[in-house]
Amino acid sequence: MTIRAAVAVLLTLLFCVPSNALAESDSSRLNQERKVIGRSLLEMQAANWQALLPYYSEDVEYHDPVVTVQGIEAMGGFLARLFAQSPDLVTLIEEETCINGIYSASWLMEGSFAGVPYRAKGMSIIKFRDRGTQVYYQRDYYSEGDIMLQIPGLAEPTAAFRDYYRCAVDPTAFCPPQ
Repeated sequence: MTIRAAVAVLLTLLFCVPSNALAESDSSRLNQERKVIGRSLLEMQAANWQALLPYYSEDVEYHDPVVTVQGIEAMGGFLARLFAQSPDLVTLIEEETCINGIYSASWLMEGSFAGVPYRAKGMSIIKFRDRGTQVYYQRDYYSEGDIMLQIPGLAEPTAAFRDYYRCAVDPTAFCPPQ
């Protein structure tokens, strides 16, 4: 194959592959900057949440298993109440990546809520605006049951439901006869 033919084949491939099929590298400059922002948002604490709020867009959406927040004003109110109740909250990132403007991370969160200690493992997905560093979407995944098991009065019913569910769906589970 001649050089001219090879270049023609290469150019044909480049123009035929849809641009959205080409992944933006985790190590690109923009995704490295997004990774720093994503990590900061997940590791935010009572002392710095207000300084990090500008990274969220005006129309930000936040979801977790219990709460849905829409808009920057609601997000500010949510974070203010969260950190008022959890001044010692600490989140540690375990694994993270950012590709094509989507930051994802697994984490461990420890602290207390209204004086009741809890610990939860989870993961988060944060989406950034195209070619920018503003966050418009965040979803945290964790088991609220993990937190509920630490709260007096909720531990017993949460454990009972887990046992019931396990017996209902797991054919290998040891369950008392009914």
